[in-house]
Amino acid sequence: MARKLLHILLLVALVVTLCPGPAGVWAAPAPPEVTSPVALLMDVASGDIIYAKGESERMEPASLTKLMTLYLLNEALAAGQVTLEEEVPVSENAWRTPGSRMFIEVGTKVPVEELIKGITIVFGNDACVAIAERQSGSVAAFADRMNAKAKELWLSGTHFVNPHGLPEPDHYSTAKDLALLARQYLLRFPHMLQYHSTPSYTYNNITQQNYNGLLKYPEIDGLKTGRLTGTYNLIATGQKDGYRLLAVILGAGSEREREADAYALLTYGFNNYQAMKVGDQGQEYGTVRVYKGKKGRVAAVLPEDLMVTVLKGETPEVKADLPKYLEAPVQAGAPIGELVVQTRDGEKRYPLVAQEEIPRGNFLKVFFHSIWLTLRGLFS
Repeated sequence: MARKLLHILLLVALVVTLCPGPAGVWAAPAPPEVTSPVALLMDVASGDIIYAKGESERMEPASLTKLMTLYLLNEALAAGQVTLEEEVPVSENAWRTPGSRMFIEVGTKVPVEELIKGITIVFGNDACVAIAERQSGSVAAFADRMNAKAKELWLSGTHFVNPHGLPEPDHYSTAKDLALLARQYLLRFPHMLQYHSTPSYTYNNITQQNYNGLLKYPEIDGLKTGRLTGTYNLIATGQKDGYRLLAVILGAGSEREREADAYALLTYGFNNYQAMKVGDQGQEYGTVRVYKGKKGRVAAVLPEDLMVTVLKGETPEVKADLPKYLEAPVQAGAPIGELVVQTRDGEKRYPLVAQEEIPRGNFLKVFFHSIWLTLRGLFS
């Protein structure tokens, strides 16, 4: 009898261990050891952060700054304000810019697409200044635009002084902000990876190599390296079986360290996680009673398609957390509740919004509903 009971207990333990079961049964697998002081791993589809270390610490971004320069340039291209074929004049200011260069010459004109290659492949500071002057007239004016865009993208720990990342006292960012910027850049301008993944570039009879050593791996196709005296930064991105991740490394002690840490995080993510679509834009998750309004109920819906990061093989639990009631007026798209997604990594909450506007009702309805709510409050 005792042996039979032992066999049953062992079988139950095996089932609990091996079967996906409800959220919370499995703990997330241990992440790799990361030696760099600041590191982050993000799911590009969902925006969820899988791993973070020192992600809010202000650091000098160095050449990772160039992602914002490229972001603004791509917005201008999309708006038709500039073309790839347009030839940009090279000022003495651009020509004299120190650090990494594509070696444009003062007094010449360079096509925008060549400047893009100079920035993405060989990280030319001179090309960044040429673009800044073309877009805004000066580096300072372009930096103002960079900061305005940073504010628009909710990059609260970021401030730019120049378009290339050469050290300045008030030029800084965080791993979290850089990941958010890189994610939006990848989602809006995925075609740019054709440049970021190019291993070398020749301009003015000078051939230079892409500093991103991770491009030797077939699943890695970008994105940007940065270097200051004694410290090395990297934003690396790749895709495996259609699943895209990005890793941010700041303050590494060497090129080898930043690449090893980034690749270890990306591999960890590819091996253990996946992006799952939980709901569609406009999908309803219940209704909420509305008092004092022209209509008595309003639907709570997702404002956009919802992707979440889950462990492979996991089916998360999903439920709506809605208030007992609302009072009119209710604006269409206003947050009125949350969608709770329970995964083995913990609970995640996402906003649910009002499907439609509910205007305030007539005087009698507002009067009687006010009395009802007062009495309800007294006896609840």
